[in-house]
Amino acid sequence: MKKIFCISLFAAYSFFCQSASAQSATDEACRAVVREPQVEVAVAYGKLKYDFSKNNRSLTRLHIRQYGSVPAGNYVNGLATNDLTTEISFKLNKNTLPNGTVCVYPATIKLKIAMDNPTIYLSKDMDKNSCRYQVALRHEQTHQQINAEALDYYLPLIQKQFVAAVKDFPFISASYDVNLKLAQEQFKDKYLQGVNSLLEEMKNEINNEQSKLDNQSQYDYEQALCK
Repeated sequence: MKKIFCISLFAAYSFFCQSASAQSATDEACRAVVREPQVEVAVAYGKLKYDFSKNNRSLTRLHIRQYGSVPAGNYVNGLATNDLTTEISFKLNKNTLPNGTVCVYPATIKLKIAMDNPTIYLSKDMDKNSCRYQVALRHEQTHQQINAEALDYYLPLIQKQFVAAVKDFPFISASYDVNLKLAQEQFKDKYLQGVNSLLEEMKNEINNEQSKLDNQSQYDYEQALCK
């Protein structure tokens, strides 16, 4: 499943609006020729996989490596994992004006937030027809659902903040040649700075919601379901 928002930033004076005192001659020259980029913000979900190759002891060790501990007296029947990645890519244009001014600006920009390799581990020690297996399955599926719903919730917020970051840094202007590789890194850093705080907030929210499932009272409740 993949969700994409495409935004065309229509040319308007407000898109390039800055304080007059901060405007340089090269900025003014580039302002006249730079075109608005096409911005795409996408969320991608990998295909959910199930792994039944590990026993309780192996899953407990894996859980400890990822989260630091397991509540005392508990062993792990299941575990939900994924790799959350952020990637930004774009195509740069470089325009050298007759007066020697060099203008570098993105023509297309894509921000992709991906939940790669979502996997639910279920212990091979469990009978697949047992109540314990069904409870563990629902528990881990809920973990993955929390991840997906968080991405859906934060997508429009990230989209808005990312577009604002692009508007704040639409081009690089110079009176000398510009190294495109260095320019690309500068654009990337600026644009990611615009959304890093939201991405961190989303991760914290995911962790908070996940902790509501992974606590002693919830474990006790789930164990009682199969007595």
